[in-house]
Amino acid sequence: MAEHIIFRMAAWTDAAGKYDPKAPLEGNEDNYYVDDDLGDNTPSHLIADEDILLSDCGMLMAVADGMGGMNAGEVASQIAHDTVAEFFAPGKITEQLAATHESRSRYLEKVIRETDHRIKEDARSNSEHEGMGSTLIMAWIVNGELTLTWIGDSRAYRFNPVTGIEPLSIDHSYVQELANKGIITYEQTFEHPQGNIITRSLGDTTQKAKPESRLFEVCDNDIIFLCSDGLSGVLRDKKTYDENGQLYPGDNLEDIIRNHQESLRECREALWIAAEKADWYDNVTVILCKICSGAGDCVAKERTKGAVGSVNLQEKPLNKTFDGLTIRVSRKKMVLASVFGFLLVCGMLAGLLFHGKGKKNVETPYKVQSVDSTNVKEKVDTVDVAPQKKKIEAKKLQKTENKERNELKKNKQQEVKKEAKQEVNKPSKTSKTGGFKLVPMENGQDKLTPVPAKGSNKDEVTPVKKKQEQSK
Repeated sequence: MAEHIIFRMAAWTDAAGKYDPKAPLEGNEDNYYVDDDLGDNTPSHLIADEDILLSDCGMLMAVADGMGGMNAGEVASQIAHDTVAEFFAPGKITEQLAATHESRSRYLEKVIRETDHRIKEDARSNSEHEGMGSTLIMAWIVNGELTLTWIGDSRAYRFNPVTGIEPLSIDHSYVQELANKGIITYEQTFEHPQGNIITRSLGDTTQKAKPESRLFEVCDNDIIFLCSDGLSGVLRDKKTYDENGQLYPGDNLEDIIRNHQESLRECREALWIAAEKADWYDNVTVILCKICSGAGDCVAKERTKGAVGSVNLQEKPLNKTFDGLTIRVSRKKMVLASVFGFLLVCGMLAGLLFHGKGKKNVETPYKVQSVDSTNVKEKVDTVDVAPQKKKIEAKKLQKTENKERNELKKNKQQEVKKEAKQEVNKPSKTSKTGGFKLVPMENGQDKLTPVPAKGSNKDEVTPVKKKQEQSK
C-alpha cells in the first residue's frame, strides 16, 4: 500500500559544460521541479537522502531543458517550471485525481499543452524570445505506480540491482527515429551530426504539442531518475562494445548508480564527475528517487522490462512495433528465433513424410510419387509453386501445338509443289493450252502459271473475238 512506501531523493542542476569558454553559450537553460508530497501544504519540498513516506497523492519530479540559445531557451524552461509549479501547487491535487494512471496522464498532458501555449504566446509578444522552446519530462509516483509523461529528449531511467538499467522514455529526436528504423545503432547516436534535432518540443510553431505517456510499476530498490541530455548525451547507458568487440572507454550510468546506491547525494556527485571527464558540453540536470521499501520485490513480482523496452548495447538493435510501442530487439535474439522456426518447420515436414511412408501414390497437384524421407530437400511447398508449375506446363503444350502446326503447313506446301510439277509434265488437253509452269515469286514461293501452246500469240482469234468480227 502507498502509506508503507518509503523513498529518498536528490536533485541538482548546473550550467556544467557551458562554463567551458569553448561552449556555444554560458548560463543554465535547464530547470527542474520536485515535490516529495503533493498532498501537503509545502510546495517544491526536498531534502536529500531523507526517508520520506509516500502519500496518497504521491510525489512529482520534472525536468525542463530550454532550447533556442540567444532566443531565450532559459525563458522557455522557466515557463515550463512555473506552469508545473502552478498545476501542482498545494490544494490542486486530490486523492481522486491521483488514484489512476488514466487521470494522472490526462492531467500531465494538460500541463504540457498549457506550457506549450504559454511559451508560444510569450514568443509572439516578445521578438527577442522568438524561436525559443523547451523539453519537459514529468514522473508522478503513486501507490507503487509510475506515470511518465514527456515531450522532447530529456530522459527517464529505472535502475534495479537485479534487472540493471533500462530507459523508460524514448527521445523525440531525429537520431532516435533513425535508431528506431535500424538505420543507425545506439552508439552512432552519440556522434551523429544531427544529434541536436528535436522532433517534438514545447514552443514549436510548426505543430501542436504531442506529449507521450507510459505507466510503469515500481519495486523496492528501484532508482528512478530523470535527466537532461547534458548527462545522457555524454554518458552511455551501460557498457558498450564497438564492432571489433572492444569496450568503449569511460564511465556509464549503470555502473555509476550500482556503485553508489546507498547515498543518492554521492550518486549525483559521481554522475557529475563522470560527465565532466566525458567532456560535457551542455547543462546537466538530474533528479534521483530511490524506492527503499514497501513496494515489493521485483523478483517476487516477476517484473520484466518496462513497456518501452530496453536496448542491448552490445549488439546492433532491431526494432519492432507492437500496439504503438517501439520495442528494440537484439539481432542475436532474432537469429535464434529464426533458427527455432526453421527447426520447427523441418520437424513438421518430417512428421508428414513419416505419416505418408509406404504409400505408392501421393496425390498432389504434380502427381508426385511417394517421397523418400532421405530426400527431404527436394520436397516443394505445393501451395506456393502450383501456379508456376501450371504456367510451365501450359507453355510446353503451346510449344508442342505450334510445332505440329508448322509441320502440317510444311507438308501441305510440299504436296502443292509436287502436284504442280506433275501438272507441268501432263500433255495438253487442247491446242490452245501449252500446260503449266512454276514461276518464282518475290516471297520465295512458286506460282503455278499456264503456258500457251507453241505458235500461239496475243493476236490469236478467240471465240469471243471471232463472234465480234462476224457481227461486223
